[in-house]
Amino acid sequence: MPGALLGTAPGLLLAIGQMLPVSSVHRLARTSALVRLVMDAEGQVLDMGRKVRLATPAQRRAVYARYATCWIDGCPLPAIMCQIDHADNWSTGGLTDLKLLGPACQFHNRDRYQHPDRYTRHKTGTDRWTFTYQQTRINRLRI
Repeated sequence: MPGALLGTAPGLLLAIGQMLPVSSVHRLARTSALVRLVMDAEGQVLDMGRKVRLATPAQRRAVYARYATCWIDGCPLPAIMCQIDHADNWSTGGLTDLKLLGPACQFHNRDRYQHPDRYTRHKTGTDRWTFTYQQTRINRLRI
């Protein structure tokens, strides 16, 4: 009975029923890294924290289902033609979590990171974001 062994067998791998020696359990505890994964009902990974930068195929499908177009207000490019973008820049600690991913066309994806001051982020609902682009004014000398 696997349930009866649960408290007495520290090396029991429930998925396959194999027992590991205690020495192997100790070695794994010392040398392994914990990774938090959030999966959907079908076992597809949706949230991986900072362990991975690029979205998984399941995350991509979920983003395409949640957004019709680029997440910059007024950009008409269909989401399926966009790159998957992080709401918080990956290079400054952004997470590859579904709730922080969205579609950005190539122009807006690059421009938002080169000129973050031009964009304002707005939360839309409980798990969606949009960005508003504020065009910078250029003062020209009139003669």
